[in-house]
Amino acid sequence: MLLDVNSGEQLADLFGNLFEIRTADTSELLDAVWALRYQVYCVEHQFLPASAYPDKREQDEFDEHSLHAVLIYRPTGEIVGCVRLVLSHEGDQVRPIPLHGLIGEEVRKRLDRADPLRLAEISRYAVSKRFRRRAGESLYPDTGAHDIAGPDPRRLLPHISLGLFRAIGRLALDNNVSTLCAAMSPSLLRLLERFNISFESLGPPIEYHGVRQPCVAETLALLTEIEREHAALAQFIRRE
Repeated sequence: MLLDVNSGEQLADLFGNLFEIRTADTSELLDAVWALRYQVYCVEHQFLPASAYPDKREQDEFDEHSLHAVLIYRPTGEIVGCVRLVLSHEGDQVRPIPLHGLIGEEVRKRLDRADPLRLAEISRYAVSKRFRRRAGESLYPDTGAHDIAGPDPRRLLPHISLGLFRAIGRLALDNNVSTLCAAMSPSLLRLLERFNISFESLGPPIEYHGVRQPCVAETLALLTEIEREHAALAQFIRRE
């Protein structure tokens, strides 16, 4: 069966039958996040040294002022994806975000114009290896796909990446985040742009866990553009 992404109800219902998005706000869910990140970032891709995490749980200093979400595969209860929003504040205290240390001073001025109490960075996107489409594929499960067919959960375009983006959208809306930034792979940006999820480039690409494009978007403008061009997808993102 091919998925009609023009049908918000079909997209939401098919997604809901297979996956659940949940805010990772318990010690059990956060432990699953750390474990999945260790597997993806330290073992599979070796972006980070596994020896630095003897407990096999990848955490960093930004987690203390971050919001986390997980994607759960309903048939097994397995956590198959996670993502976080790193807030640029903790309470009323301004805190650094990862992107601040990756871009130059001139480029950083664009971020500095944002309200630090409403700015967040999309970070630590990770998907379980068995849910990525092909052997040798990078972090993203569906950047080379154009449809879904058959029962194989690895072919669930656009469920996994769009599901995690839905989690980001909900975290942003629920926590008054008005500006989103990230360092994304070009392939993930192309996937998102196919669904009118467009970010503004922040300077040239950088080397950070591979080639990444620093980018930024205003949350409401992003959702407004999606609604104008792709109402079904906006309905999917906003759906509780």
